[in-house]
Amino acid sequence: MEPKRVGRTVGIGTRVAARLLREKAARAATDSAARAEKNIPVYADRGRRLGEGSRRFGRSVWKPFATASRVLWLEVTGLFFAIFTVFFGSNTWRFRAGWEPGPQHREFVLYAICTAIFLYFTVSSFVRAGRHKKG
Repeated sequence: MEPKRVGRTVGIGTRVAARLLREKAARAATDSAARAEKNIPVYADRGRRLGEGSRRFGRSVWKPFATASRVLWLEVTGLFFAIFTVFFGSNTWRFRAGWEPGPQHREFVLYAICTAIFLYFTVSSFVRAGRHKKG
């Protein structure tokens, strides 16, 4: 083979191979871009569904726990207020003879007011606990 002809053949072959390589690379890039566009909504949809499922799971676990905790807290505070109601009620009973103006009138009124306030707190706490138990 002549040196010029070999050079031409190799040069043309190199140019054809380079053109084919460029075309193949361009096709691969467009295919991967199209594939990526198809996959983005799928992954976004998966993330949305995962977020929704985790929120539902959190609500299904947290809501009963929070309700039970709230009811228990209201009952404990109601019992705490009931202890004060009994204390103030017993002192009110002890000073009942002094309800009319006299030396123990002020203590009787003070204990009667405290008894009424703590009785209200006790009853309202248990009523609220009953409402939360029902739903």
